Amino acid sequence: MKRLDLFKIILVEPQNPINVGNVMRAMKNMGLRHLALVKPAEMDMARTQISAHRTEDMLEDIEVFDSLDDALSGIHESYGFSARKRTQTWASLDMESAVSRSLALADQNLSIAFVFGREQSGLTNEELVRCSCRVHIETSDYTSLNLAQAVLLASYALLRQTRAPKDTQPTAAPLENHAPDTRPATQDEQLRLLKTLESALVDIGYFKSPDPNTAIHRVHNILTRADIHNDEYHLLMGIVKEISNFAALTERGIPIKKIRPAKSLSDADPGQCL
Repeated sequence: MKRLDLFKIILVEPQNPINVGNVMRAMKNMGLRHLALVKPAEMDMARTQISAHRTEDMLEDIEVFDSLDDALSGIHESYGFSARKRTQTWASLDMESAVSRSLALADQNLSIAFVFGREQSGLTNEELVRCSCRVHIETSDYTSLNLAQAVLLASYALLRQTRAPKDTQPTAAPLENHAPDTRPATQDEQLRLLKTLESALVDIGYFKSPDPNTAIHRVHNILTRADIHNDEYHLLMGIVKEISNFAALTERGIPIKKIRPAKSLSDADPGQCL
């Protein structure tokens, strides 16, 4: 499999078939073919061919999803492209760094998604949370790029780096801290973990008001930086579920047997590395 075959372009709520056609043309120019649409407006997809001649093969393979979560299912890392400044702290990369990182991951046979928002308003904060990190395309003071331009620039950067001399190719970071025969947790696994954690925090009364809380957003950033694998996902999921079980049993007045590990972290010298 070619590295570029591991990449998917995702458009969130596109409104115009001509814009979709321009994206298809940009992708095919640069050797990309996997396109997914999330909740597209009602449109005559045949009109994409007005601006995207000879891309009928891509048109037949377009995937359509009801949600971004569904589109990201099975993706190992995703990059949300956004030009707007955000009030929240985001894990961010410039486009060249994002391309280098994504190609290094593709060398490990991992699937990658580049996510682009609506023509007029881009991606929402909630949609960016679903992505591994935010990517910024550097421009002059005039930052407005149309959808196809943004996709073309990202796709061109991908193609250019794949054709660079081997000694300048991105190298995959070794996964020395992971158990053998494991794989990175997928986006949907991380989302299930976050949802289960949020439910457990409700069960133990962590939230002190119904107002929006940044805790889950910050945990998402931690999970992204931690690069958890599937065995770690199952471990964390088991821990979180036990928290909910503990809360339920406590409410019913059922005593719980507590076992202290033979070597507890609380026994460690703060200056030691465990």
